[in-house]
Amino acid sequence: MKLGAQLYSVRNCLQTPEEARETFRKIRDIGYETVQFSGAPTNNAELLKALSEEFELPIVCTHVPLNRIIEETESLIREHRTFGCPVVGLGFIPKEYRNGLASLRSFLKMMKKPVAKLREAGLAFAYHNHAFEFEKVVPDTCLFDVMLEECPDWQFIADTYWIEYAGYSALSYFEKIGAGRLMNVHFKDMADDGKRSICACGEGTLDFKTLAAVSRKLGVENVLVEQDNAADLPDPFAAMKSSFAYLRPLV
Repeated sequence: MKLGAQLYSVRNCLQTPEEARETFRKIRDIGYETVQFSGAPTNNAELLKALSEEFELPIVCTHVPLNRIIEETESLIREHRTFGCPVVGLGFIPKEYRNGLASLRSFLKMMKKPVAKLREAGLAFAYHNHAFEFEKVVPDTCLFDVMLEECPDWQFIADTYWIEYAGYSALSYFEKIGAGRLMNVHFKDMADDGKRSICACGEGTLDFKTLAAVSRKLGVENVLVEQDNAADLPDPFAAMKSSFAYLRPLV
């Protein structure tokens, strides 16, 4: 199991090729072993390949816009093959598909063709959760549970913070997703500040020791540190360094 960085955490430092190179260097210098590419304006596959190889940081998954998954599937396949990434990820369901079971299922139907193309090309599709997926659409069933049941060919990038923010147990959902569908996870902590703010791992309330042990048991390949609000800090890399120092003995 590798300890990686979700580059969305430092997205403001990825706006140019020069910034991207410096960001990869800093992430590698901290000690991170893999990255998820997300939140940057470039889709320059050759640049990402070069940075990944230079700094020995495999790009293990991405977050890409829904319209690209639907309309530019073949281009995404070529790009991901170029920089050696096995997983095409989607960060969230657009609002128009969150209005109950019918709208969700229209989204799932729309995803069938591109997901099949990705799988035929040897890539996986993975969905990343926020909190809204845990709203009930029918008694005792939430959007996330419907996706789990009706999309057996999907992987999931489970986000610890958002599961807990929604009032559920991240540990329970790791086990519910299960081995084989949980290859990458986001470790993100929740501050005990009355606002449930996102904070560096180890500074909040989540039990990452147990989450790491269960991740290992389930065959998770990459624990990816994500701190959404780190990008707005004077030094986002200091926050990522703090999370790495706390998690390194656990992962």
